[in-house]
Amino acid sequence: MARSVSATSRRRTNTKEKKIKPPIIKLYKGDIDYTFLFMVVLMLSIGLVMLLSASAPKSKALYDNSYRFFIKQSIAAAIGLVSMYVISKVDYKAYKKYIPIALVICIIALVLVLIPGVGVSHNGSRRWLNIPGFELQPSEFAKPLIAMYFALRIETGKYDLKNWRDIAKLGGVLLLILGLLLMETHLSGAIVIAGIGIAVLIAGGLPVKPVIIAGVVAFVLGIFAVKAFSPVRWDRIVSFLHPFEDAQNTGYQISQGLYAIGSGKLFGLGLGQSVQKYTYLPEPYNDFIFAIVCEELGLVGATLIIALFAALILRAARIAANAPDIYSSLTATGITVHLAIQTVLNIAVATSSVPNTGVALPFFSYGGTAIITLLAEMGILLNISRYSVKNPVHGRI
Repeated sequence: MARSVSATSRRRTNTKEKKIKPPIIKLYKGDIDYTFLFMVVLMLSIGLVMLLSASAPKSKALYDNSYRFFIKQSIAAAIGLVSMYVISKVDYKAYKKYIPIALVICIIALVLVLIPGVGVSHNGSRRWLNIPGFELQPSEFAKPLIAMYFALRIETGKYDLKNWRDIAKLGGVLLLILGLLLMETHLSGAIVIAGIGIAVLIAGGLPVKPVIIAGVVAFVLGIFAVKAFSPVRWDRIVSFLHPFEDAQNTGYQISQGLYAIGSGKLFGLGLGQSVQKYTYLPEPYNDFIFAIVCEELGLVGATLIIALFAALILRAARIAANAPDIYSSLTATGITVHLAIQTVLNIAVATSSVPNTGVALPFFSYGGTAIITLLAEMGILLNISRYSVKNPVHGRI
């Protein structure tokens, strides 16, 4: 009789346990990749120091406060660090179902940017939303979202990336976003997002050969279109080949950046001692901040910065390679590619290796939305690293 009562009690207990719904967000105790975390914090710290140095003269001239840009970037970085911490604790699978909705909202925001009075223009480009108290750049959110959206769709197995119809369905989403960015004259954002999307698709099984063919065709058509319909922009594009021939016009920013790089020589002029940041180099705290790095820290310091970026990217790639499922692996791949493309493009532009595309240097360049989004992406990578196939906390080798 006692056994029967005990069995009945256990059945009731089990029934009650089954009715308990698990929480939407679960906190896990698995170890994150602390090496990657250290690298992120180190790069952010160095980036803020260099931003302070590069932005102080312009900040003083505009606002009579040498720390204005630095303070705003520090506040954004603090928000980003909180986001990174929270996201690193939240199971990456918990918000998968909200990604399509988030992408739709992002696309709507990209459309709103084009509306006068709602969108804000700076230097001839309309990329920001006018939010009371601050400006928001929706294209930054599109970078991780396109990677997560493609990863989600590929994981379902409903899309055959060797079938042209399925490729067209996913490609249409990417082309829509790229079209909106080009309407904003945000070429650098379009290049980065195209690179992220294509990289995730290739990692998900898209054949490489048709991508290369399509890329070559698009590149050639783009060159002819710019040369035929926008001679001024064409001159700016090719100015990287001979920046000093028109150093006071189309080659001005590039030539001033090269002067900064050359002035640094081997060991640099010293932290805070840049000359080019005083009215010579336009916006030295943004697209050309790497030139200030070279001027103040020299070849040795710039090489160390490049080495740190390379180590960070390789560590992120390791997280992607060891991710436990298709979705997390492709998402991590997209974020890694985002970090790599922006780093390589920015340094290439500063050294006049490629045409000026106006792309920011991760962790270094000024931009609140950019640093918050970037650190949130780092949080996603840290969260995925908890479930690495080599993480001993989860019983894997």
